[in-house]
Amino acid sequence: MHDLGNSPVLTARSLMTSPVCTVDAIASISEAQKSMVRVGHSNLCVLNSQGQLLGIVSRRDTDVAVRHGFGQAPVTSCLNMQLKTATPDMSVLQIHQLMATYGVDVLPVLEVEKLVGIITISDVLSVNAPGQKSAGSASSSSRALFGHSDLLPSSARMPSAQVLYQQLETRLPAAWPALQLMAAEAENKGWALYVVGGAVRDLLLSLSGQPHPLTDIDLVVEGAEEGAGVRLAELIQLRWANAQLQTYGQFQTAALTLPVSQTLGQHVAPEGQSSGKVSALSEPGDTSQAKISIDIATARTETYPYPAANPDVESSNIHQDLCRRDFTINAMALCLTQTGWNGAQLLDFFGGWPDLQQRQMRVLHANSFIEDPTRIFRAVRFAARLDFDLEPRTAQLITDAVGRGLYADMQASALKTPALQSRLKAEVQALLVSELWQISLAKLDALGALVCLHPHLTVTRKLWSQLRRAKRWFNKLEHRLDMQVPVWLMQLELLLAQLSPTDAVQVSERLGLGEICCCRLQNLHRWELELCQQLTNCSKPSCRYRLFHSYSSTELLLMANRHPYTLGQHIWHYIIHLSQVSLLVSGATLKRLGYSPGPQFKTILNDVHQRQLDGELSNIQSAERYVLAHYSR
Repeated sequence: MHDLGNSPVLTARSLMTSPVCTVDAIASISEAQKSMVRVGHSNLCVLNSQGQLLGIVSRRDTDVAVRHGFGQAPVTSCLNMQLKTATPDMSVLQIHQLMATYGVDVLPVLEVEKLVGIITISDVLSVNAPGQKSAGSASSSSRALFGHSDLLPSSARMPSAQVLYQQLETRLPAAWPALQLMAAEAENKGWALYVVGGAVRDLLLSLSGQPHPLTDIDLVVEGAEEGAGVRLAELIQLRWANAQLQTYGQFQTAALTLPVSQTLGQHVAPEGQSSGKVSALSEPGDTSQAKISIDIATARTETYPYPAANPDVESSNIHQDLCRRDFTINAMALCLTQTGWNGAQLLDFFGGWPDLQQRQMRVLHANSFIEDPTRIFRAVRFAARLDFDLEPRTAQLITDAVGRGLYADMQASALKTPALQSRLKAEVQALLVSELWQISLAKLDALGALVCLHPHLTVTRKLWSQLRRAKRWFNKLEHRLDMQVPVWLMQLELLLAQLSPTDAVQVSERLGLGEICCCRLQNLHRWELELCQQLTNCSKPSCRYRLFHSYSSTELLLMANRHPYTLGQHIWHYIIHLSQVSLLVSGATLKRLGYSPGPQFKTILNDVHQRQLDGELSNIQSAERYVLAHYSR
């Protein structure tokens, strides 16, 4: 093992492996996979016909592509093209910093744009940096130990874990006692407990002056048997009254909801509880949030047996657990216990921190959008919410996945695509509910990603007008009408109504939108045609009332949105005026006038109502005179 303290400065040239095993850009994914198996490498450099480096392909990505039937696709379709490279004269310390900062395992070495060698994290970790202990095993997770080195430029350095602990305690006083208790219990059992995903991302973003609410915490337990997360959640349920717990055995997950209206801190601390990395309990009576949701899972890895399937889950470690996530900014972890991954407190294996700084959404794996198409919707929705850009290679991977026709095949076998029935519906709902829905929907349309719903769906100028009107009208009429559906569903129905009734119903069934929604989409075009024809011979207000009264508020608003200058003005007049007319007489009135209750009541009331609508009766006295004159007692 090299010792930098007693040797000249080591450079890339002295560490790199040369010559480098490569594959031509014209090769297939299967050919690249076989090459890696033959030489025992987990990454392979891809060169063009001029011998220039195009990118690196990983064994994981080739394995996934082959498993999903894309082995004959060109290897360039699953390349990592956002490369960091070294020069032969770059020092090992610089290489180490580069790998730690950008979360890479492999650095190609280029000399005058020619590939002359390659350096792996194993090569770097075989060197003792000054003042550092030997890194031991050559695992990519060891990068986390160096991600906060004082040798890094301040702009690239992640904040310390201690800063994030303080943020958690300050911003989540309601959840902090529960996190303490679970961390202490995990510590006692020799487990490691991590905050992972979105909470870590939002804590880091908040430090840069972008406050993000923290209402959901995802925890991962490492080093424990199956069900450890459930046991930690049950411990909290015992100590906090009114805590709600749901468990999902298939995914080894517990969902815990803590109401903050109750007095916090009213629980018994476990004997011998150590303060560790989490400090004192919150003050009793804190009610800063309505509720806190905490999901607790055992560290796991997952594989997708076919595109868009629900994943097969197996227990694993924190590195593999983070590896299964969607985007780099969602794949960071903060350890709450002393027992962590190689002693590291803040883990960023995939370069999430640099991507946060560069304000970009970068997918973890080249085949991510093939394994789960809902990640396209998530990428676009998160980019809009955070005001980030899609990293160029990520955008290209979306375009490639869409261009392969994969989603059309999925729609042809709806029973094999649970993503289109659950995850995809949830993503569409989350996108349309967001205040930034227009930005997200426009981006999806530009990427061609609406093919995930149906091959012929696009957002036309006419549809944009309909979707915006739906929002405005819903907000104006929500308290006036009995709205049976939320506005996001009405917008989705407007989107699907562009299709033929048969296609629209098929998409609705795949998404699980319900029988009533399918009925609307099946009949909407016919209803519109019939109403347009009937209105030509319907000049009186009472006639128009009878036409529209048989339709629900949702059906009327859908038709008015789609035909604002024909049906729309009549429907609007019906909703605002005709449907709000109060009867001048009632059953009590008829009894007072001497009429006996019976079928005649309905006839009289309908007659009076129609004449009111047409302006023939304007007050109670005229209505009573009319009844007495035309109906026998």
